[in-house]
Amino acid sequence: MKLVIERAVLIKALAPIQSVVERRGTIPILSNVKLEANNGELSLTATDMEIAIVERVKAEVGTKGTTTVPAHMFWEIVRKLPEG
Repeated sequence: MKLVIERAVLIKALAPIQSVVERRGTIPILSNVKLEANNGELSLTATDMEIAIVERVKAEVGTKGTTTVPAHMFWEIVRKLPEG
């Protein structure tokens, strides 16, 4: 997966996901966010098995792909990126 997206757009999409993702759950995958890049769009999905949230934002997708990453660690990394 390879894509280009503005930091501000990604932060805006990640913000609501933080309220759904569990920090210390018994099922490790529930602390992750699923990232799916496809056809000029990045889809971010998270769930706590009761509530699911999907955010879709425009992105320049070079290579399609899907992965999961630890949501809170990803949030911290994105927050520390420089603007632009």
